[in-house]
Amino acid sequence: MTDIDDVSGLAAKVDLLLAHREIEQKIYRMGYALEGGDFEMVGSLLRHATFGADMIGRKVFTGQAEITAQYARTNITYPGKGRATREMYDNVVVDIDLATGTARSTTMYTVAQQIPGTDAPFALLVAGRYVDEWACIEGEWHFTDRFIEVQFKNNLNSHMHTGSQPYN
Repeated sequence: MTDIDDVSGLAAKVDLLLAHREIEQKIYRMGYALEGGDFEMVGSLLRHATFGADMIGRKVFTGQAEITAQYARTNITYPGKGRATREMYDNVVVDIDLATGTARSTTMYTVAQQIPGTDAPFALLVAGRYVDEWACIEGEWHFTDRFIEVQFKNNLNSHMHTGSQPYN
């Protein structure tokens, strides 16, 4: 192996690590936007994406405006508290194909909530997986699809408007 091969191999590894980190950061930023009820930011992060959930189907909504409107229509927010939730993410797995500029990720999520101004206890609401697809567009990684799989849930009436819960 020549020094050039060593350098190109190292450069490929660095590119892979940078892509992985950028994707992870966007996954976590999504969690903060969801907690805060910042559906404009959610829509912005998903501007190149389709969106769906296991009870409503895959790729039901497309692009920033539709996805922002869906979150605003379905989620309950509390003055000064956003959704009053905590999005907890773990077991983030990201598979990247630098040659095609695409990636897939799976993130385990758990959402907990404490309703402000009530005696309601801090409670776990829902847990499952986010299954995401990605593409590198003009040098930046973007969501191209987000699919929500629900594995466990409690009463979601303080989290999402009745009749609009895609997980029912």
